[in-house]
Amino acid sequence: MPSNPFDAFFEPPGGTGEKKDQQAEREEIYPPIEDRTIFPEDGKESLDEILEKNNQFEQRAAGFSKLLSQTRAVDHEPVAFAGNTLVQYLIDIHDPHEQGSMRGEKAYHQILENKFRAIIVPMIELARLHCDVVKQFNQDIDEHYYSVEKTDREVKSDRALAMEGLLFQRKLLGNAARDLSILSRAMDVCEVRLKKYIDAGGDNNISSAEQALIAKNREYLSSGVEHHFDYALFNLNLLDEAALTFRLFTKQTFSQYVQRLESAFRNSPK
Repeated sequence: MPSNPFDAFFEPPGGTGEKKDQQAEREEIYPPIEDRTIFPEDGKESLDEILEKNNQFEQRAAGFSKLLSQTRAVDHEPVAFAGNTLVQYLIDIHDPHEQGSMRGEKAYHQILENKFRAIIVPMIELARLHCDVVKQFNQDIDEHYYSVEKTDREVKSDRALAMEGLLFQRKLLGNAARDLSILSRAMDVCEVRLKKYIDAGGDNNISSAEQALIAKNREYLSSGVEHHFDYALFNLNLLDEAALTFRLFTKQTFSQYVQRLESAFRNSPK
């Protein structure tokens, strides 16, 4: 069974020599109070802070999830082989998204761009909050976490609740990343259709330079460079989907997941 990255925490520190071994064993049985209790400057315990941040995420996610529904990115999913000029030369493929004119294609491309930006901007803020929660959970919450105000049963319940929040966040961000990927592919296919109007003359005429510039600007947008955000890191593969469904996870450790999240903002401006 694959290991759970959310439960893969720090192993007890080892040591060399008999004294170090005895000390490590003693600390494992009787963890020092300063290591077992997390007291932030505001007096809130770390687990309570995480639960509050999870609530903040869910409050913001309410509007964002409605935005994803209203955007209907799935309606723009390109049909199979759309944009493949070689296959289309051999097989007549019906493309329901074809606009029938150069102006129509440019207008459709602009709609796709607007929807892409409408999703990625609020997604960045949610991703930052998710990253903050995951880092704090990884740093402070382990099997030795202790609360002076709550019983062990209450701590266990709150820890499970915090985990549910992280799972929800990961799934929501994965759905947003999927929608962005759909819109990116749709723009790419639209640009291929625009090529048919290069030097076509009349009202449907577009220069090769303008078509190339549209494609270049789209690449800058859809790659995440424009917003300094690698949203593709939040895509969910089949293993990720199974993990969220059955509460199982890949062998990726929790610390590795933290590094993965941080890399999404690596090129962000200070």
